[in-house]
Amino acid sequence: MYTSFKYGKQEISFKIKDSNILGVLEPSGLMPLLDLEEEVRSRLEKPTSGASLAKIVEKKKPGKIAIIVNDLTRSTPTAIMLSPVIEKLEYLGISRESIDIVIATGTHRPMTVEEIKSITGEGIFENYRVINHDCDASDLVKMGTLSGGNDLKINRIVADADMRIAIGEVLLHYYAGFAGGRKSIFPGVAGRETIMKNHRMMTLPGAGIGNISGNPVSDQMIEAITDFCPLHFIINCICNSHKEVVDIVAGDAIEAWQQGIEIFRQMNLVTIDKQADVVFVSAGGFPKDINMYQAHKALEMSSRAVREGGSIVFFAELSEGYGHPVFEQWAKKGLDREEIIDLFDKDFRFGAHKMYYLAKLNRKCQIYLYSSLSSQDSRKMLCSKVDSLDEIIPCLVKRYGKNFSSWVIPQGGIVLPVMK
Repeated sequence: MYTSFKYGKQEISFKIKDSNILGVLEPSGLMPLLDLEEEVRSRLEKPTSGASLAKIVEKKKPGKIAIIVNDLTRSTPTAIMLSPVIEKLEYLGISRESIDIVIATGTHRPMTVEEIKSITGEGIFENYRVINHDCDASDLVKMGTLSGGNDLKINRIVADADMRIAIGEVLLHYYAGFAGGRKSIFPGVAGRETIMKNHRMMTLPGAGIGNISGNPVSDQMIEAITDFCPLHFIINCICNSHKEVVDIVAGDAIEAWQQGIEIFRQMNLVTIDKQADVVFVSAGGFPKDINMYQAHKALEMSSRAVREGGSIVFFAELSEGYGHPVFEQWAKKGLDREEIIDLFDKDFRFGAHKMYYLAKLNRKCQIYLYSSLSSQDSRKMLCSKVDSLDEIIPCLVKRYGKNFSSWVIPQGGIVLPVMK
């Protein structure tokens, strides 16, 4: 059969014998909500878990409310989801002066005025205080000490609020398992040192994409909002592969978020009965494959479908190369995979974790990279460059024989294969 993969802003295709393909792994998907704004209104009245927004406001009688929203690193339709929340708070008698909207930048750069307007909507931006979180601010508030000795320092506006509301999105996360829920507080509005101490646990057992059970990174985030900095109400969306919202969960910060995870799993986790010799995977085209820092997620997820000693054939244009200065710096050290793993264990550097993940993956399988990068840059990222589509199948036949098995994953950044 001819298989097609998104590559940059185009599609590429080549032929693989049907007998070599175990199957094509794609998300099941759900139909998008017809009226997202109305669905949010409904969830404010009848949340999927816990008390309604009105009952919480009535009980707490907040003088200050902090609404935490995602920055531009997430495709959350914040403006549409934020509007009915503001509308409801005003109806409940909360003044505009009592509401602060805080952008959960974590350790990311602050957003520009125009970027903030695009997230909140111009009307809300003009009438409410909207603040970029600053993880290096001098007035962060220590809320307590988390297990493991990590001091939880939080944005002062959020820490001082009588009530905290978060608008976010449930989606896969490298080492926290899933984004959404508790991540609006931690790392969203936490201090840099607090965040880095948490992220250092990404190499511990249990930390990993799609897993929250016994995940030390996620457990510490949950501890932050259950014991020290409560998140009183969340509205989290779940999107399909086209970034269309298919469902909304709302209410209790833990239970509603977990409900969102189950919906996400139904859509995007695909069960397989065996791991293959080869996985053919695309990062999903532009902008998902604009650089390796972004595209790597598809590699990490698709690796669940390849056996030890197998190969991944990865299609990603990578027009902007590495995508992160620390990642590039580590790649250009010219270290082998064991040296990278050993160095990262001794000297944690955020950004270098992508080299660490590539090194761990390289222990398991060979990575063939079809991209715009040179052979030298491909090699520095522990990949073998593919110069021509025509060379792929002969190379795999030579390595595994003409009866090699394979999975095809056209949207590697969305689909997470799991063994039955």
